[in-house]
Amino acid sequence: MANDYLNAGKAATGKKLNKILDELKDDINKRHLKSDPLKELVDGLERIKIGTELPRIKPLALYLDLIEMLRAGSTQPGNFPTLINSAEVLYENLFLFGEKTPEFEKTAEIFKVLAGQNGLVIKSFFDPYLFASFTDKINYLTLVNVIHSESNALKIFDGLRSYALEARPFFIDDEAYMAYLLNLVSKMRFIAPDEYGEHLKNELWKLQRENGLYDIDPLRLAAVEKNVQTAALTIENGKSVLESLEIKSRELEQLTRELEEHTQETLRTAESILENKAKNARDLMDAELNDYKEAEKNALHLEKDIFVKELFSDIESELTKYKAMAGAITGSAAAEITTLSKDADKVISRLKESMDNEERLREYSIRSREDNELLEKIAKLQLLNDSMIDRLGKAAAAPVEVPADAAPQLPVQTSEACKNMPDTLSDISRPLPKHRAIPAVNPLLDRNVPFKERFALAMKEKERRMAAGEIFHEMFDDVLIAVMEEVNPYLIGPSGCGKTYMVSQIGEILNIDLSDIGYINEEYDILGYVTAMGEYSESNFYRLYKYGGIAFCDELDNGNSKATVKLNSFLVNRVHASYCFPGGERVEKHPNFRVIAAGNTDGSGADLNYSTRERIEESVQQRMIPIYVDYDNRVEEAILKNYPDWFIFACAFRKATDEWSAASGIPAQGIFTTRDAFRVKEYLDNGSFTPDKIMRYEFVQTKESEYLGFLKEAIGRQLTTESPAYPIYLLFAQETDRIRQNGRYGS
Repeated sequence: MANDYLNAGKAATGKKLNKILDELKDDINKRHLKSDPLKELVDGLERIKIGTELPRIKPLALYLDLIEMLRAGSTQPGNFPTLINSAEVLYENLFLFGEKTPEFEKTAEIFKVLAGQNGLVIKSFFDPYLFASFTDKINYLTLVNVIHSESNALKIFDGLRSYALEARPFFIDDEAYMAYLLNLVSKMRFIAPDEYGEHLKNELWKLQRENGLYDIDPLRLAAVEKNVQTAALTIENGKSVLESLEIKSRELEQLTRELEEHTQETLRTAESILENKAKNARDLMDAELNDYKEAEKNALHLEKDIFVKELFSDIESELTKYKAMAGAITGSAAAEITTLSKDADKVISRLKESMDNEERLREYSIRSREDNELLEKIAKLQLLNDSMIDRLGKAAAAPVEVPADAAPQLPVQTSEACKNMPDTLSDISRPLPKHRAIPAVNPLLDRNVPFKERFALAMKEKERRMAAGEIFHEMFDDVLIAVMEEVNPYLIGPSGCGKTYMVSQIGEILNIDLSDIGYINEEYDILGYVTAMGEYSESNFYRLYKYGGIAFCDELDNGNSKATVKLNSFLVNRVHASYCFPGGERVEKHPNFRVIAAGNTDGSGADLNYSTRERIEESVQQRMIPIYVDYDNRVEEAILKNYPDWFIFACAFRKATDEWSAASGIPAQGIFTTRDAFRVKEYLDNGSFTPDKIMRYEFVQTKESEYLGFLKEAIGRQLTTESPAYPIYLLFAQETDRIRQNGRYGS
């Protein structure tokens, strides 16, 4: 059972110190050496005893335990002072915050195992960097014990420790990391020591590719370039087909003129015969002709709209599939040829009918003119098609610049191309929305300025605000660094601990726009959407991405995990990144654009306190850096600086809720938050609620009877009658007893 070093009594510790001094002095007397290394250790312990010197290993109880352990296991007493010096250096590496190091007692037991007479440090099985890569240090001891049992233990350990540090970023928790390393050790058991390096290099290569990291393949780039050339050639062939179609159209027009001349000649010879019959049939044929003209006109407009829309859709979204695009062009051309052929067949069929039927010669005279107008409109449509196809060919044949760090990006039809289209497209073109000017790069986020200089300027502004009385959370600097380094911090912490306020302070210090886009329920919360009228409705996220600013995704774990995955496209820390939004505009990411997310869970799903939270998709978590933000007593002390008695009570209350969590195994509810501290201050400053009502509404109400009884006893053990907060505790006890007796409050 581990000793409770932090709560060790002074009397017991002093007794143990006297005992160790007596034993060491006996050893010195028995050895009769003029220069004994034990004398220096004894002198140091004497100074610690009288209080003129502090031990390097704190608390004293741990230091004394270490001396006893080394002395008991040493066959040569003169050697263990050297071991103690090594242990002191190890202590500074393990206990970075001294006695305030988290999980101190657990770390102390690991420290004794490492620093002992036969510990891992003496056996050369300790690496501080590998040790630091484990969150749970017991896993490090387990791993080293497994390696120590192998025949080539030292060589396996030397090869593994540098590789493990490179592999660590690919694992989100210790369990997966530990399992992977143990599996690797079992494989190295069957490999010769001189092959360890190559084997570990291959394992790292596999791990990187499993996580989506690939080098750019020159062969692949060459293949893409070849495909572009092939597509350009295909488009040229398509243009040739369309030119052939134009020739056939002119031939059809010539044929129509010849038929018209022949008809006119026939009409002149039969005019006297058909005059009376044509007069009676003229009204009927005019009506039929109008119906035919309207139907043909509607069909022509419909085919034109469909063709134009399909063409622009192909340009924007299907240009990457060059062969498919060429096939679509060829298909469209074939459809046009078929349509023209059908129209020509109809004209010829009507001519034959008219020439065979004298009564319809007059009808043909009128309808031939309308057919001629129809052919003229078809010719205009053909010219329109030629213009668009020519523009498409130029866009596809243009050279494409492929970034070194990304897959090739295909050209996209821009708004400028739309402006240059013929007047016949005026009924479907839309003016793009007017945007404000793109802001300049914020000096604190400019990558061309060394980070240390930018961070120093930010810290100077923070110090100015602190001097003016502003309060900053203890995790503020870490979050600010993550934002300046553009590594997408995900703030994990309970409700009311100050996450949102901290993000607003970061926006103010960096002097950039901040927008809380809330939790993400649908993709359009990020991307915006195109309305039924065809207009693009911009999202706040779009404007921040284009013009710069912080997109604060609060309660990320409360959104739709499928929609949240859409963030992946915007979490890439890459210069000159861009994204094509639903409106068709490819927007380059502004250098001032940042993403900060926050949630109450670590992304693994719901717990007892936050039952509606969803699991955040692993790919999203891999693109963020998790930063835990807990309640900061310094912040609450500053908030309640004019009411120190309430601050003392609040600390005792929160400690009591922690004891409840430890005793019951259930997360405590209704703990005292930073938000609660602000409310209590406002009540007291304004004299609105009386102290007993503050106690009732902020500390007692909504809590179960058993829970309140536990808190009452736990707080009573902390606050004595001499404490300034004792009168406030009496209010809590009074309100607790009342609700436990009555079950509810009366009127």
